[in-house]
Amino acid sequence: MGCPSIKKASAVRPDNIPVLAAFLIDVERLKLVLRKAYVSDQPRRENSAEHSWHLALGLLTVAHELHLDIDIHKALVMALIHDVCEIDGGDTHVYGPQRADKYEAELRCVQRLESYGLAFGVALRELWLEYEAQISVESRWVRVLDRLMPFLVKIASEGRNWKEQSICRSQLLQVNQPVQQYAPELHAWMVEQMGLFVNKGWLRDA
Repeated sequence: MGCPSIKKASAVRPDNIPVLAAFLIDVERLKLVLRKAYVSDQPRRENSAEHSWHLALGLLTVAHELHLDIDIHKALVMALIHDVCEIDGGDTHVYGPQRADKYEAELRCVQRLESYGLAFGVALRELWLEYEAQISVESRWVRVLDRLMPFLVKIASEGRNWKEQSICRSQLLQVNQPVQQYAPELHAWMVEQMGLFVNKGWLRDA
């Protein structure tokens, strides 16, 4: 894959620069949203911005290695924005109790970001809704990587988060159903690893 040439940018309206800056400062706050998982050397927890970057890089790698027939630009943008909804409401842990108003609260955040009036805001909302609805092959592969990459992060941190929460193998199998459905080869490898993690004491065998 070659590198695209850089095209001359359209003229930016001077009155729009403060809005652009304000939006980018706003989305920077995704770095403040802490997840349960630890980074690999375990001094701190991962944040949602780091997770989104890791997911996007993982998607790019998997797409190339498996020769996925997807719109990679669309999928990468979706990967990078799929958790911006957490800026206002925080991360909802996949193994914890789910908020009844989770979708509505996250949608309000996406709509608030769209209200800056930037052209990208419309694309952000549309791609977020598409991801949530799981109506395209791109959204499904982003979901697959949204399960695979946290799994790898747990391996890198020696299952610390699983051990702290006393997570069992059946919980992992339930959470990773999207991988089983859309990427059975990856899922088969994950299941094999789960058996090893049980033996290591990272997971409960239940």
